[in-house]
Amino acid sequence: MKFLTTKGIAASIEDIIKNSKEYIYIISPYVKIDDSYIERLYEAEKNGIDISLIFGKEEMKGFEKDKFRKFNKLKIYFLENLHAKCYFNERTALITSMNLYDYSEKNNREMGIEINKSENSDIYEDIIKEAESIKSRAELDKIENLNSKKNNFHNTQYSITGYCIHCKTRIPFDRDRPLCIDCFKGWSQSGRPYFQEYYCHKCGKRSFNEQIDLEHSLCNECYYHKR
Repeated sequence: MKFLTTKGIAASIEDIIKNSKEYIYIISPYVKIDDSYIERLYEAEKNGIDISLIFGKEEMKGFEKDKFRKFNKLKIYFLENLHAKCYFNERTALITSMNLYDYSEKNNREMGIEINKSENSDIYEDIIKEAESIKSRAELDKIENLNSKKNNFHNTQYSITGYCIHCKTRIPFDRDRPLCIDCFKGWSQSGRPYFQEYYCHKCGKRSFNEQIDLEHSLCNECYYHKR
């Protein structure tokens, strides 16, 4: 059993993902996952590892869900009253105060305890049982693969179109995903959760005096149904 602080927790999460041979559980109320973890998880899935992600409190934003669309088997669950934070594979478990949220890793003071199954099998098994109990009460959140025709941003079969709030490219109208693929990639690498964008997602009007961002993607006229 090992006590960890913030940087050690981040390293432990990466090791749990990287060194898994059978399964990975991620239990975190709030999720805003760094691209490095996404790539580690994607490598694990390609190696046949079962991955379960359980989050809570509020629905995951569409632009956060987009990060998982390339996965085929990763299962995501939602439990509204979730407050526990736990990460484990078949050998190692981490109980911690830290969400899988990049802001927490970079800015917060966190603590955690890492438990090795070979050294503390009883505690490890109790963690597994509680995680399975949480999972059994959670609702499966289906996220379809980004490569499917149904969810392809450039599919011309959409009857309702909108505009990318950053570059004004025509895209499907979806207030949860108001960026085109290229601008979304740029946003995800910027580390800035909400910053001023330029165009209304519905009408494409350039905004000069109104706040347009991922959370507020419509101009005031469209928001109040005047357009």
